[in-house]
Amino acid sequence: MAGEIYFNNITGKFDWGSIIDQIVRLKSMPIQRLSQEAQQIQAKQDALSKLQQAVQDFSSLFNSLDVESLFKSKKATSSDSSVLTATANEQAPDIALNITINSLAQKEVLITVQGVSDLNQLLNWGDFQIAYNTGAGIEQFNVSAGGGTLQDLVNAINNSAGSRITASIFYDGTSYKLMLSEKDEGASTVETASGSTVMSINGLTVNGSPWSLDTTNPLQNASNARVQIGSNVLTSPTNTFENLITGLNITVNKTGNAVVSVSDDYSKVSNFFEDFVKKYNAVISQVNQLTAKDALFQGDYTVVGIKTELSRMLDDLFANDLVNVKEDGTLETNPSAISAMASSNPEELKGIIQSLKDTVGAYLSNTSVSLQNFTSDYQSRLDQLNSRAQYLSEQLVNEEERLRLEYAKVEAFMNQAQDVMARLQAFVVSLSDMQGGKK
Repeated sequence: MAGEIYFNNITGKFDWGSIIDQIVRLKSMPIQRLSQEAQQIQAKQDALSKLQQAVQDFSSLFNSLDVESLFKSKKATSSDSSVLTATANEQAPDIALNITINSLAQKEVLITVQGVSDLNQLLNWGDFQIAYNTGAGIEQFNVSAGGGTLQDLVNAINNSAGSRITASIFYDGTSYKLMLSEKDEGASTVETASGSTVMSINGLTVNGSPWSLDTTNPLQNASNARVQIGSNVLTSPTNTFENLITGLNITVNKTGNAVVSVSDDYSKVSNFFEDFVKKYNAVISQVNQLTAKDALFQGDYTVVGIKTELSRMLDDLFANDLVNVKEDGTLETNPSAISAMASSNPEELKGIIQSLKDTVGAYLSNTSVSLQNFTSDYQSRLDQLNSRAQYLSEQLVNEEERLRLEYAKVEAFMNQAQDVMARLQAFVVSLSDMQGGKK
């Protein structure tokens, strides 16, 4: 029965275990050959999977490629980036503007006229309101009555009006005062002027005495940024001017003058060729590795042909000196030639890239499918080999079990036979003694 244990050479007269080991070793040779074949196929499958991944990565460069968009980018440069910086999108016209920055945007900062001499002094305040003028309307914030130190009053204001205002404490050298600052200068277009402020307090009484903001002497006036182009003065509540002209944004850093120039930007074109060469080289390097001397696919045109076919599609690149080929078949870009052609003949360069998409892109897509079919075929062969090896292994286990049972029976029979022979021998000696025995 399966699972039973048979002890070899119990009598010490028949070592049948070594015989079975030799038989099992001989009969396991087909399984070993299947295992070796499976290892070779597995190695080929792994190698082709890496090549397929490189091909897919290369193919992805073309999948969503919009050739037109590569040539539509614009760039904006500033003659003095410490004065202003600029960005442009594809709608911006090619232009140069002399811009004067007259003022920067800043937040309004006010303090109260009243204050306390001791930060630990206890205060009581009634309900009051804080108003914030956005320029398009007044936002009101209600602060509930309470008590505590000046810091507690600061906390109460921040809890109520913190979306627009930051409250804190200002020490003027004599007393501690409540200070209010705009949280974001861009939230309001209002500028501080005589009798007009962005922030105001209504109805604040502290320990029975009214407190008010010092609007006569602001710590800092709210002001908008102002730039001048020719005789036109433009304002912004922040230091960024969006769509100063169509598609052009500038951020001012300090007062002064700078020239902003907008021109075509072909960096996307250069980036495309860098990516193209990088991913092309990844495929070629894989092919070189797989088809080298004594490699898995040496002389296999299925793999070698990828390198050959791809190289045939690069004639336009070589003719225009856009790339150079190295000894191992990989490429390197010629950035100066790419930039020169993009500037002097963008339409021709656009046609070259479109041709690459139509030819190389299509070839890579088909090749990826073919390689996937090969790896799937290898997997089917692996499954068959593993199934066959599993079947033979199970058969061998059963065969070994049968042999152990049979040889154990043989050893038992031999042992019984030897016992019978010993008894017969003893009987013959005894009979001899009886018939011709002692006189």
